[in-house]
Amino acid sequence: MGVLVSNAALVRLSYASTATFEPNEAGGIEVSVGQILAESRRKNKKRRIGGVLHYGNGYFFQCLEGEREAVEECYQRISGDSRHRDVQRLSYTEIDRRMFPDWSMKYLPVETEITRLLKRHNTAFNPYQFSDSMLAELLEACARGHDPSDSDDKAGKTAASKPSLWKRLLGKG
Repeated sequence: MGVLVSNAALVRLSYASTATFEPNEAGGIEVSVGQILAESRRKNKKRRIGGVLHYGNGYFFQCLEGEREAVEECYQRISGDSRHRDVQRLSYTEIDRRMFPDWSMKYLPVETEITRLLKRHNTAFNPYQFSDSMLAELLEACARGHDPSDSDDKAGKTAASKPSLWKRLLGKG
């Protein structure tokens, strides 16, 4: 899975961290997560960094892909962000193919692919405790999963309809 790239200096870095904000008790979109995504998408596109972000159970899991220097600079900036703590690098690998070639930052909420993975392993979402093989499965689930913020609402969208909350929050509508 992924797109072959010719630059051998590409890397994939994944990390876990713990949110410092209180979860949205009412459910729905975490405003802090939406802000992180909007910033990531704006900055990462310029640096040709792609990847995925998953937030669940108070934890972040993020994978960054791109040129080594750009990924390292991004990770250093992320590590100093006050919206999370206990940033721990989980994996770092040179790659030939990107798993997330068309994203400046894909977002995956708790959804079917990840729910199935967690049930299969009989565990809650806590990326700090995942084995290397489970992290690989998580990345595959993220690559297959659907980003709700990218929905074009093709079914029944009219010119007069308002953009979804996700699109408004992320500056897409």
